[in-house]
Amino acid sequence: MRLAPGKSEGSEAAERLGKAEVARPEGCLLWLITRNGHDAGSVLSICKELSFLREEPVHCLVTTESDRALVPNVAKGVIHQLTPVDTHGSIARFLDHWHPDLGLVLGEVDSPRLIQAAARADVPLFYVARERGVPHRVPAYLKLMRACFAGSAAEARWLRPAMDDTRTEVEITGPLKDSVHAPGCNEAECDAMVTLLSGRPVWLAAGVQMSEIPLIEAAHRRAFRAAHRLLLILVPDDPENGPAARDAMETAGWRTALRSDGDDPEEDIQVYIADTEEEMGLWYRLAPTSFMGGSFWTEGVATDPFDPASLGSAVLHGPEVGDVAPRYLALAEAGGALEVTGSEDLGEAVQSLLAPDRAAALAQAGWAVTTESAGVVERLVEVMDQTLLDAETP
Repeated sequence: MRLAPGKSEGSEAAERLGKAEVARPEGCLLWLITRNGHDAGSVLSICKELSFLREEPVHCLVTTESDRALVPNVAKGVIHQLTPVDTHGSIARFLDHWHPDLGLVLGEVDSPRLIQAAARADVPLFYVARERGVPHRVPAYLKLMRACFAGSAAEARWLRPAMDDTRTEVEITGPLKDSVHAPGCNEAECDAMVTLLSGRPVWLAAGVQMSEIPLIEAAHRRAFRAAHRLLLILVPDDPENGPAARDAMETAGWRTALRSDGDDPEEDIQVYIADTEEEMGLWYRLAPTSFMGGSFWTEGVATDPFDPASLGSAVLHGPEVGDVAPRYLALAEAGGALEVTGSEDLGEAVQSLLAPDRAAALAQAGWAVTTESAGVVERLVEVMDQTLLDAETP
């Protein structure tokens, strides 16, 4: 697995992320204060759960000390800015512009004046420890938190002495790690597809670039030898490439169908081109194995693996994982993803994972990674919702 290199255009990124011209969105605004945003996906889960509970939009502002890009799927759902310079003027302009309703400090950050100013502005602040080994120094700003959440008993023991003369509670919740809110789908459509497929073996190639189609085709041909009813669901990275993807597969001799034409994956269809928007939750539910497109070439944008993993689909990927590297690495360390190097390797992996027990073992490990922090998210949502309710009560 090749990780993404550091950004060479750091100054440009800093200028872009530091701009405050973005309008404050309507509704509730949750502000995540963190060093680098590696675990920012968890705050999206918090926002979505809180939004559902409160029946109002809950948006997320992420400020980081590093200008490194967030995971693309996270970046799409949040406002990302550099942490303001720790001066009175910059901090005042920042808070006057954003007026956050809640603040969540993830791990120790180097912004004491910012946090102090937010507390003076009556922004309810919460701290989630992620110390990677308990340090000796306890930041003074922890006394300003409404509550502190520890990932372990060791972290709690580190935090509690600093709170002896405050009313701040320290609660052990388990670690808050990068997570994802599993994509939804139309349940009736999913049930209909399950009936239509009638137990056929299925694998998915998601976010596939046109340059990857020959590799996907060769892998499907190899796996097809072992399962002659095998269906490939191919999702192009751009829906407009659907007809071209169909033509390429038909030229290679496959019987294909195109989702945007209203076609269904009937029994005689061998490759189904799913070229419609907002249906990834459906395809990940139908496919026990998913290959992440965009991961074979350095110029690609690798598809996010947390979505299929959160829905119990075993994850396969190439060596080029780019900006999504932290999520691929988390899955790899847990045995929840398998790297392949080319079409032959991919075909063998797909064939191997046709055995339900092998696919289930990979999928279970991946699902555990993406849902590990579910209980922590639930607890934070509960506390934040109550805080907002208290603030609304006269």
